[in-house]
Amino acid sequence: MTDKLLVAHAGPVCTITFNRPSMRNAVDGETMMALREAIVGRGAEARVIVLTGAGGAFCSGADLAAAMQPGVTPEAAYRLLSEIYHPALLAIAEAPCPVIAAVDGAATGLGCDIALACDIRLASARAQFAELFIRVGLVPDGGGTFTLPRIVGLGRALELMYSGRKVEAEEALAIGMANKVFPVESFAEEVAAYAGWLAAQAPLALRRIRHAVRAAQESSFGESLEREAALQREILLSEDGFEGFRAFLQKRAPVWKGR
Repeated sequence: MTDKLLVAHAGPVCTITFNRPSMRNAVDGETMMALREAIVGRGAEARVIVLTGAGGAFCSGADLAAAMQPGVTPEAAYRLLSEIYHPALLAIAEAPCPVIAAVDGAATGLGCDIALACDIRLASARAQFAELFIRVGLVPDGGGTFTLPRIVGLGRALELMYSGRKVEAEEALAIGMANKVFPVESFAEEVAAYAGWLAAQAPLALRRIRHAVRAAQESSFGESLEREAALQREILLSEDGFEGFRAFLQKRAPVWKGR
């Protein structure tokens, strides 16, 4: 693990923090490898993962100064993306539990794509999202061409990528890039409360909802129905499945064990 990324557990919530505030949390290969390790390894212990940034920024994108050292070839840049950056983004998409992006400040370039890869985006009032790649003559390379159209629609996604303009928090909320916007002063507390609420939901159901919804993006309606039936059977055969029905009949709050 690197000090460029911090990992902390508070009960069922795992918080992963980009920790390069002097660089507005720009990420390099070392950081992205650590991110994948944190999600695949320690994230497995959690019911909810929160991904955030230190010092008033979420992530300002890739550390281009580190990525474009003298002598770096296009092939080397391709390998950096395909072998290091993209496995970290896939780890977010394939995480064993819901992933929240807590965006306070800039989520730009690759940082925007990282936030878009998460399930839910909680934004502070000073959050900014931007697909900045066009400004340096590049294409989005963190999955934004996949995620952004599914979140905001094709036409709006293309406009944001063509222009590279910044989307402030309230606009992000209006177009679906952000799920909620909170005041800067209480942002950390609001995120903690939301993550705690989500972690208190039925963990087996949360994980299967996440899997089913993501898989359905590449499936037919019939395939989605079959998947739902299979996942429902798994839950009904579990301890939590029995507990849910018993708690409903007894008119009490269920006690989830995650098994």
